[in-house]
Amino acid sequence: MNDMRQLLEDAKADAPPVRVSVDEIVRAGRRRVRNRWYVRGAGVACGVTAVVLGVATLLPAGNDPVDSVEAGPFGSAAAAVVPAFTTTFSGYAIGDFHIVDPIEVTPSYERTLLQRSNVDVGEGPDVTLDAGTLTVYRQGAFSPDKFRAGTAVTIGGREGFATTLPQKVQVGGPDLESRKDPVTKTFDVPAIAWQYADGAWATIEADYLAQHTVPADVLRQLAERFATREPASVKLPVKVTHVPDGWKLASAGTRGLVSGDAPMALLLYVPANTTALAGQRELNLPDAPAIRISVNPVDTEGPYRHPFNPPCPEGKYFCDVKIDGRYYAEVYDQSGTLSADQIKAIADGLRFATIADKGTWFPVKEG
Repeated sequence: MNDMRQLLEDAKADAPPVRVSVDEIVRAGRRRVRNRWYVRGAGVACGVTAVVLGVATLLPAGNDPVDSVEAGPFGSAAAAVVPAFTTTFSGYAIGDFHIVDPIEVTPSYERTLLQRSNVDVGEGPDVTLDAGTLTVYRQGAFSPDKFRAGTAVTIGGREGFATTLPQKVQVGGPDLESRKDPVTKTFDVPAIAWQYADGAWATIEADYLAQHTVPADVLRQLAERFATREPASVKLPVKVTHVPDGWKLASAGTRGLVSGDAPMALLLYVPANTTALAGQRELNLPDAPAIRISVNPVDTEGPYRHPFNPPCPEGKYFCDVKIDGRYYAEVYDQSGTLSADQIKAIADGLRFATIADKGTWFPVKEG
């Protein structure tokens, strides 16, 4: 399913989980799920595994988030206070293992994907799989309690822990009947947490991919290669000029909107009295008060075609805005707390850059 709003509505209706075999999970890596980094949280929090998450059908996630570039210069050992909604690292690679540029930023952390390329899945050309998650926490935002039971390691002269974490996966066999009635199994996957600066931690957690799961020694190499850089503002092709009083920005990000790799840009607003955000999963609860403003490719096929006509259907708590022949924006009040006029006012206040020209994109500002 390629529409997050529909995913959340399905979750409210107790939609059953998608059931796939391990073989299908691995083969699914050749597909591009445009909103994997938010869908993961939603599927878990709602108790619904409603999509194949790039390469795995996971149930509970851990501490849940483009093109990769080689690592930049190593950053300072001291954690500086950085402005909200800025990125502090760039993508890098070690052999076939790639950390991509940050795809999600909140006031507390940056999150991105670990990918594994040149994977032989037994048919067709080799593929690239989404194979894990890197989360870089702001100073004081994270305590590695669940990692401390592992092995103490030293990364860049600082404290760290290498461990395994349990990950639940729905597993079916190669035959149709077993795929219809899979079992839930728990697998231990490699994970590492390290202090990359004073009081500031980062983690890498692998996804379960059967024999293609990223090995622990690779996670350590990626941790050792990690480096910070000067903060840079997150930029998106949409600017929000109006939200109702009492809301604040909680999360912003984009992934491959121009390249076509998981195309989506997203802003999430929460009530201004929200005092702490433990992670994206809390924002994705189907009844959580949040406003989603997204930019997506036009979808002319399938059951959920967008942009929708009429743009603001009665009683559906969303408005679509056509940007051009290729892209549209959507404002969605996932909890149904806003009036139709309030949702339309947000949509009317959206301003758009030239999507194909990132030089025209708008820096995201706190508020």
